[in-house]
Amino acid sequence: MIRGFQPPRRDESPMSGHFQWMPAVGAGLIPGVILLILPHASPWEGLTLFTPAIMGRQVPASWGVNVFGVAVIHLALSFVYGLIISLTVANVRQLRALVVGGVVGLVLYALNLAVVSLWIPGLHNDEVPVALTHLVFGLVAAGSYRGLLRRPVPA
Repeated sequence: MIRGFQPPRRDESPMSGHFQWMPAVGAGLIPGVILLILPHASPWEGLTLFTPAIMGRQVPASWGVNVFGVAVIHLALSFVYGLIISLTVANVRQLRALVVGGVVGLVLYALNLAVVSLWIPGLHNDEVPVALTHLVFGLVAAGSYRGLLRRPVPA
C-alpha cells in the first residue's frame, strides 16, 4: 500500500481547461518522428525512412528537395498538426481524446487534400495511404498529448 495515496475522483479531469505547451510540442513531434520512419503509417508499405515523404505524400525527385529538407518540412507540419490536435483534445478524457484525435486527423487530411488538389496537383497520388497516415497521426498525437500532460500534485 502506498502511503498517502488517494484515488482521483471520477468528476475530476487532470488540469482540464489548461492547455499545456510542452505536451503539445511532444504531441506533434512524437507522431512526426514515427511517420518519418514509417511514411505511410505501415511497416509493410514500400516507402522507407529514406523516401522523401511529407505526411504520407511522396515528394517527386523533380522538385530537387533532399531527404533532410523533406524531413524538416514534415516535422514542421507535424508540429502544426500536433498543436491543432492538442487544442481539440485538451478538455477531453483519454479514450474520447483518441477518438477526437482520429477524427481531427481525418479533417486535417481533408484540408490537406483540398490544398494539394488546388495548388500542388503533382502530389495528388493514391489517397488511401495518405488518409491512413493522417488517421494514425491524429490517434498518436492525441494519445501523446494526454499522456504527456502534467498532473496536479496532491497536497
